[in-house]
Amino acid sequence: MLSSATEHKIHELIEAKDFATLKTVVSEGEVHDLAELMGDLADEDRAIAFRLLPQDIAAKIFGEFEIEQQEEMLRNLSSEKVAGILNEMPPDDRTELLEELPGELAQRLLSALRGDEATVARNLLAYPEDSIGRLMTPEYVAVRPDRTIEQVFAHIRQVAPTKETLNVMYVVDEHSKLLDEMPLEELVLAEPSAKVGDLMDEQFVALQATDDREASIEEFKKYDAVAMPVVDRRGVLVGIVTVDDVLDVAEEEVTEDFQKVTGMAALESSYFATGFWGMLRKRLPWLMLLLVAQMLTAVTLLGFEKLPLFAVLIIFMPLINSPAGNTGSQTAGLMIRGLAVQEIKLGDWWRVLLRELLRGLTLGVSLAVLGFAAAKVLSSYSDRVSPDQVTQIAFAVCLAIVTAVSLANIIGSMLPFFFKRVGLDPAVTSGPFIASLMDVSGIVIYFSIATALLATLS
Repeated sequence: MLSSATEHKIHELIEAKDFATLKTVVSEGEVHDLAELMGDLADEDRAIAFRLLPQDIAAKIFGEFEIEQQEEMLRNLSSEKVAGILNEMPPDDRTELLEELPGELAQRLLSALRGDEATVARNLLAYPEDSIGRLMTPEYVAVRPDRTIEQVFAHIRQVAPTKETLNVMYVVDEHSKLLDEMPLEELVLAEPSAKVGDLMDEQFVALQATDDREASIEEFKKYDAVAMPVVDRRGVLVGIVTVDDVLDVAEEEVTEDFQKVTGMAALESSYFATGFWGMLRKRLPWLMLLLVAQMLTAVTLLGFEKLPLFAVLIIFMPLINSPAGNTGSQTAGLMIRGLAVQEIKLGDWWRVLLRELLRGLTLGVSLAVLGFAAAKVLSSYSDRVSPDQVTQIAFAVCLAIVTAVSLANIIGSMLPFFFKRVGLDPAVTSGPFIASLMDVSGIVIYFSIATALLATLS
């Protein structure tokens, strides 16, 4: 592992123009450590140090950079260096780069690829965006069932340097249709004269190339796989997906959902890589939408302004709106997470509804006890409230909390199911969205109950 002092050492070598020593420094160490080191360097230092790397190492490291760093490097490197790196890059990393780049730049880079590599790149980019096809690599080991184990190992030794992984071999027929998958350890333990077909059990699971890439996360988790085959609709093996790519997808999906839950659009880049105006475009529209939603709160309040003791009643609004909004956000978060990891299925909505009806009522009653006591004590300090009105206001707060919290629990649990059913991301039922909805609902519930109870005194 490279030390934290290496970054400073590289800068000193560049300042001293000692490029021979610099080449030795950046060429040593593990690829992922080098990628992290290069990513932390200043742009000018990174461009110089990167040029000194052997081409095969540079290609591996390039795929680890953030997209903004990749674009910066492409601008600083010669056309010959760029072409060499692209042709050496793993196909899945290259596809990710090309789909993130502006169209004109992506086309220019495609033209720099050699024949076979250009064909592979175009084939992968032909799959739908966010599909498993964009995630896979065609660099796998395929064997025929009539081959002996000895022949298989001879083949592996010949093609191994160009393959993504050797953990699993794939058995295909003469039309490349997937017949089975075979772990390397099973081949190692077999007799050299045995045929692959004799070892087959035809027990395998394959991903569909056109499926959404999120589907791969659950499949890898379910089968504890390090690599999985990808087939087209005819069952032909077209590539494999490895666990490192799936982990990247999982990280992106979790990040995207978290950002949506906070009430903003998902970022395409990291925090520091997102510019000032880019960040505003992601946050401001949602904040404006939520402000418009809060305007409904103001409009609703106007409808009750002539209510006796309106100025006193409005003091206790936070006792209703806050627990209702928090309860709805809690429940929505539980449902969003459950649906995301498939602990909860769409068909479970009725079971969830029955469970959350009772839970919402229990939560509401528990919170209402505190609300009743707080409203009774605080309203008694007002000169405008009679003793009878103190009790009525406290009961209004109590009943409003029970009703609003119960309703919030139902809405928070059911909205994610609704959005999932209509094909939208359940994460859009964010905390701010639920809170705004319950603000309006809470006001209507609270003031309606207060109106009815205070009317009994007149």
